[in-house]
Amino acid sequence: MKTDEHGKHADTFGRERALKYDGQVRLSIAGYDAMLQVAAEVLVTALAGKKAASLLMVGIGTASEVMPYARHAGADWQFTGVDPSAEMITLAREKLAAAGLLKRTSLHACELRDLPRGPSFDGAQMIGVLHHLAGNDARVGLLREVAGRLAPGAPFVIGCRVGDEPSLRAVEEQRLVMMGRPPELLEQRRKAMASMQPPASDAEVFALLAQAGFVAPRFIFGELQFKVWVAHREPSASI
Repeated sequence: MKTDEHGKHADTFGRERALKYDGQVRLSIAGYDAMLQVAAEVLVTALAGKKAASLLMVGIGTASEVMPYARHAGADWQFTGVDPSAEMITLAREKLAAAGLLKRTSLHACELRDLPRGPSFDGAQMIGVLHHLAGNDARVGLLREVAGRLAPGAPFVIGCRVGDEPSLRAVEEQRLVMMGRPPELLEQRRKAMASMQPPASDAEVFALLAQAGFVAPRFIFGELQFKVWVAHREPSASI
């Protein structure tokens, strides 16, 4: 199993698990759809002066995070999505086609560093990726890769798990119990959480962003131990 910038679990996303992903993430993050809507609203507002805009979606998964842009962004907005799981990209293509968004979206089953270089993006979004990376060197490396593909001053929405508070983890597990999930699923989740080392605090996330060339992070959404911010690429950065 290959370890990559999106987390060592990437190659385990076969067709069966990919099909279950949307339901599972909505159990883990009760406000998942609201979070994606807020992310779209924030980026659209930040780029309100642009009739046509290009967004980079890192760890696009099944493309659920593109869907709100059909309501909030103009018809000339374009999306480039990357994800290391070919099965997730296949599902993303199917979902975007059904929503009439596939012609506006370029999908790539690869790590971000392997995405061919092109014009700078007007903005970027990366939700649910950072906490899967082991160590701050890998996290800063990925964030710098994102920054290097953005125009100076471009907005960047980033969301990840922060910290590991036992009382909040108990709430997450109780949610699964109430939804009728079997004990073996809870045990699998505990093992997955034990192997994960999310950033310990907001301050740690901000420090990572600063090292990568992002400034002025602002909190825009939170649900238990999952938080989302918008930051900007350093306006004076050279392309």
